[in-house]
Amino acid sequence: MMNKHFEIKLTTRFKKQLKTVRKQPNFNYNELDKVINLLSNNELLPEKYNNHLLNPKSKRYMGVSCTT
Repeated sequence: MMNKHFEIKLTTRFKKQLKTVRKQPNFNYNELDKVINLLSNNELLPEKYNNHLLNPKSKRYMGVSCTT
């Protein structure tokens, strides 16, 4: 079975939120990068990240919209 790899496109909203969250003292960019890589490789997140849909009625997979 081939593992899909999704392309990451940063939205303006995400960039603004990232700018805000980077000011937090406990922000760890390495952890964020790790999660983004897991999601882009279509892998499940570890339990500590509370893997869930952001909106049950959404057409998104695991909170990440994707186009193939």
